[in-house]
Amino acid sequence: MFLDRFARRLGHALILTVIAFGFLNPSVCALAIEHVGGVDVDVNPALAAAAPKVAMPAGVLRTQDGRTLWDREADAERAMASTTKIMTALVVLAEADPGETVTISPAAAAVGESGVDLVAGDAFTVQQLLETMLVHSANDAAYALAEHVSGGEDAFVGLMNAKAAELGLTHTAFTNAHGLDEAGHHTSAGDLATLTSVAMADPRFAAIVGMPFVTVTTGGRTTRYENSNTLVGTYEGATGVKTGWTNDAGYCLVASARRGAVSFVAVVLGTASEDDRFVQARDLLDWGFAHYAEVPVASAETTAALVPVTDYLDRTVPAVVAADALVPVFDLDGDVVSRVDIVPEVDAPVAAGRRLGTLSVVQGTRLLAQVPVVAAADVPAPDGWEAAGIWFTRLWRSLFGGERQAAAVAIM
Repeated sequence: MFLDRFARRLGHALILTVIAFGFLNPSVCALAIEHVGGVDVDVNPALAAAAPKVAMPAGVLRTQDGRTLWDREADAERAMASTTKIMTALVVLAEADPGETVTISPAAAAVGESGVDLVAGDAFTVQQLLETMLVHSANDAAYALAEHVSGGEDAFVGLMNAKAAELGLTHTAFTNAHGLDEAGHHTSAGDLATLTSVAMADPRFAAIVGMPFVTVTTGGRTTRYENSNTLVGTYEGATGVKTGWTNDAGYCLVASARRGAVSFVAVVLGTASEDDRFVQARDLLDWGFAHYAEVPVASAETTAALVPVTDYLDRTVPAVVAADALVPVFDLDGDVVSRVDIVPEVDAPVAAGRRLGTLSVVQGTRLLAQVPVVAAADVPAPDGWEAAGIWFTRLWRSLFGGERQAAAVAIM
């Protein structure tokens, strides 16, 4: 009897624990919203099978020019930890010259958590503090920069939020410059991808986040700090960007990589361990490079059609593709199709290079490239005697039958 009551109570306790865990962790009870190429994978089994096999509560893979190839819970608002410093750097670069001198205040020296133990009274350039903040994720450097730009952190946070509004970051709000957990301080994976693309377009920012290490001299001692983003220097093409960790955010990473003309921003939010964020980012970037690559979609000098020249009975001019076209293609978007629009005929004289049409390359509803189609050779106008002969021949054929002009020939 006692054992039965104990078992029932234990069962009830387990049920309540599971329910409570579910309320505290909504992702356990609800399926994450995941897309490949903007399509919900729940409605497309083929895309679900092809999606990257990554484990994170929220993330995004986006091309540097703004195309989202994969996302999971991209708009979910989450604590952002030190990925905050991407915006801090963007505002500093807009408001201060890298060569300006910053004197460390007691308040900056007292900022906790990640730091380089800056000493009040020490002087650094803005550039040195940006490097320290972005490469080593120093909170004290972030606070010092905020004070330098705005006189205090609160005013600087106002600039951060104004910049977020300007960029359309609707799921982002800042309450500090360093990223420590605080009520109202949040972002989303999608917003972070947008912010990072903007930041990486500034060569000053890109140069800093790609540094393998930073050396800091403070309080009379010099220390070398390795880049907290271990992908830099170990992953092919890695170019940055920023790590983060707090109790609320978990382990975070915004990573970027470039191979050839293809570059990505990968956002990984909320992994359970420090190393796992790098594993997930590698897998996500690998998937991107496997499915999104430069593909030749047009070749110069390819003959698209033979266009009749109206002044002749049987003469055509080859219409050829004017240039090579190499464009990034996401292979999960479907087949790539070429369409040629050519004029039905052309009057002489025709000069080589004269535009006769357009080659359009499409994938679904997406236009990948448009390339001019041009005349491959000169075609002079017929002289007087030749023109007279053509006129009489056409008159004869109009009465008794026969072709009065060459037929157009489509080749592509």
